[in-house]
Formats: sequence, C-alpha cells, structure tokens
Amino acid sequence: MKRHLWLALALASCTDDLATTTTGALTDDEAQKYAADMAFFRARRDAYLRYGTIPTVPPSLSSDPRDPEYVFRGYMHVATADEERLDDAKVAAAWPPAASDAEVASYSLTIEQEAAAGPIGLFVNDVGETWAYRPVNLGARLAALRASRGNVNLRATNSASGGRDAFGQTTQGLGILGADNRGLRSALSGHDMTDYPWRVFGPLVPNGQSTSQVPDVRCSAAKIGERYALTAAHCVFTAGGGTDSVKTRDWWPGGDGLAKSLLGATAAPKGRKNISWYYTSTHFVDDGWWSRDYAVLVLYDNSSSCSLGSLGYRVDNSLAGQDTFNFGYPGNTEGCAGSPDPGGDCGGSMWGGSGHITRTEVPYIFHTHDTQGGQSGSPVYDYNGGNRQIVGIHHGTYSGVENRGVKIRDLVFDFIDSVRDDQPPSACHY
Repeated sequence: MKRHLWLALALASCTDDLATTTTGALTDDEAQKYAADMAFFRARRDAYLRYGTIPTVPPSLSSDPRDPEYVFRGYMHVATADEERLDDAKVAAAWPPAASDAEVASYSLTIEQEAAAGPIGLFVNDVGETWAYRPVNLGARLAALRASRGNVNLRATNSASGGRDAFGQTTQGLGILGADNRGLRSALSGHDMTDYPWRVFGPLVPNGQSTSQVPDVRCSAAKIGERYALTAAHCVFTAGGGTDSVKTRDWWPGGDGLAKSLLGATAAPKGRKNISWYYTSTHFVDDGWWSRDYAVLVLYDNSSSCSLGSLGYRVDNSLAGQDTFNFGYPGNTEGCAGSPDPGGDCGGSMWGGSGHITRTEVPYIFHTHDTQGGQSGSPVYDYNGGNRQIVGIHHGTYSGVENRGVKIRDLVFDFIDSVRDDQPPSACHY
C-alpha cells in the first residue's frame, strides 16, 4: 500500500463559499486546496497543448513523478452543458443495450487478470488530465487490504457513522413502478441532514455551483470509506469509443433543496465537497460497456470528509428477494407524490425508501425501488443490525415492474478497493 504526498500551494483568494474547519492542529481548507490544484493542472495542460510537454505523475496520485503504474493518456474533453444533455438522451435511448461478445466474456474475469492485460481504470480530474492506472501485484495488495479488515477472504466492508448516529402519492413517470412510494428526507420532514446516515448521501451538481442556490441535481452519489464516494460512471463520463468526455461535478453531502426554497435554510448543510479525481473502468470510457457503469469519486483527504461517515459495500450472490433501501436525488423538476412543494417538484432533496431485489444477472440487479432521473448512481443497500451495505448501484429504468443497476460482484468490489489501496487516507481510518 503506497502513501502519497498532497500538493500544497498558496492562494491569495478564496471561493464564494470557502469554509475553514480546524480540528486541533489540522486546518481543513478544501476550497483553497482545490483552487490551487486547478491552477497547477491548468498550467500543465497549457504546457502540453502549446509545447507538447508531457506532464509527470502529479503528487496527488503518487509521490514518484515517474511512477510506472500510471500512464499519461492526454486531456479528456470537458463536456459542455449542451453535450451533457445530448449524452443524457443517448443514455436513456441506449438502455438496455446489447452486450458484445467481448463484454460478456469479461463477466468471468478477475481484476488481477484485467491488470495483467492492461490498465484497469482511468483517473481524470476537472481539467481533463487523464492517467491510466495499471497496478502491479494487485491481487496481493487487495488481499492485504481485506486482511486489514479482519478476513482476507471476505469481500465486505462495514458502514461507519463518523460521529453522531440517527435512525434511519400518484405521480407517474419512467422509473415509478405503480404508485410513488418514496419518502422525503429533508428538514421539512423533520430529518437533520447533517446527521448520519443522511449526510453520506448527496446530489452531484455542476462543478462550481454556489451553495447559496438550490442544487442543480445531475445524479446521486453515496460516500463509501474515508474519502471516496460511489456513483454510476455515466454520471461523470460519456461512454464509448473515442468520444469520451468528463462531466465535472461537485458533491453536496446531505443536500436539501426544498429546505432552501421553502424555508430559506441552507441547501448544503454539510457544505460542498470538491472531487480530486474521477476513477472509472477503462472499459466504460473506451468501449462503452454498461456492465462497468460505476465510478469512484476521490474526495480531498481531510477531516471534514472522513467525519461524514460512510456506507459499507459487499459481494452477495443470493440477493434475489432481499429487502433493500434506496435513497437518492431525483431531478429538481421531476414530480414526487409526497412533495411539500406547491408544484409537486422533487426540488433538489433526498427521496427514497424500501423495496426489494426481484432478480439478478451476472453484472446486474433488478429492483422495485421507485426512481427518476437524477437518482442514477444512488446506492441500493440493506440494513442489518445497524450496518448499511451497498449491494448495487442504480442505473435507471428497465421496465414497468422493475428498475436496474450494476451489482457489486467480485470485480466491482476489487475495483473499488483498488482505488482505496492506491489513494489511502491520512486524515482518518475507519
């Protein structure tokens, strides 16, 4: 397991909603770090585009600027708002796509086999700088990570509160399976969105959106581990064959747009989290394989991120019929049956509840949770004795009686652990 140095640059100015938190001697000034990083990475991009200067491996990926595990892939296009809308339409039209023979054959591969053949994932940041990741000795490294959790053979992680704990209708549309049975999680429904578990869920919004506004929901993500959030790959990338682009995002833990619009309260009760790196499978970006529709968002390594807590995740090969939960963020103007908004809008707040998994295929789960656009990337998880573990990542609609997502199977679990091994936390450890 490697340790990495973080880039430390000084800035004279801050963003509109810069927040500084001090815990002992640790000063957590994420917005300033992010702005410094972006200045650094834009300078590298300009040098590459103007003079052909190949950048070295950045300090936020490795302390070794020549680390052979990273291969520079150039600069991915940053999608415009219009391009994102076109991609959203393509995703809706293409699902469910027919899998190619190569994709079907990949269902049986292990991540060690993939790493032996080539890069297993791509790290991309908000200026589009792209690094392919091909780790060595990956099987042994991931076994050591599992052993550190107490069982080298167990692919399961537990949830962590990170602090205080809390227990946790006729609108029709795609993803609503009959009546809309979702419940609201908001200050308007008596829920403290700064409390666990609600603060580990959040909307993905356009990069740089001010927290003084209602979140412009584009997708959902949930925190897993100290500095990582899990979402669907199509939420942060376009897919397939040389036309790939990154959709730059921020994540608002516990976001509550209805509290902002109806109560005048804050829409970002736990602030805005910048994304340091987007990490996804090479097969999603390069080949458009929807069975790889998952991405890990690497957050800044600080106390405010790790103190949010997290959901666990696990591999479970007996999911059919199990009761599960799903909470996410429908698009602002989608209709939610129980909404307190006069127009019935979901309003940029969290909606969800219980459902069950109807059946599974090798890469997918099918479930009965009511969902709408914006809930892509949200977790399908169960609750067992206080332990919340993700078993699938919601993708979108499938039929009039079930929706569909990607299943946490061995390869997906190991992919998530590969980024945890590569980008370990220093601020805290669960």
